[in-house]
Amino acid sequence: MFDKLKDLWQLKGQMEEIKKRLDAMVIKVQSKEGLFDITVTGSQEIKEVKILKNLAAYTNAQIEEDLARGLNKAMKDSQAMAAQVMGGLAGLTPPEA
Repeated sequence: MFDKLKDLWQLKGQMEEIKKRLDAMVIKVQSKEGLFDITVTGSQEIKEVKILKNLAAYTNAQIEEDLARGLNKAMKDSQAMAAQVMGGLAGLTPPEA
């Protein structure tokens, strides 16, 4: 019983370490049309969205599509980074995408 509690305590510590590492990592992505710079942490929190161009030259649909694509890419990259970190701490190698 005490061995299981000890293992759970160690696992909790490892998870806290992973969260700290992911919170400290950042990914910067520029949207496909170059309208936005998006910064996301390894724990998938959006830290910043910068507008890079005058949006008046674009339709609402173009702006929305470019922002959505940029956010999706940032989240996908963040997930890949998180998988690398978690796999590395667990001694595993993530599958190739």
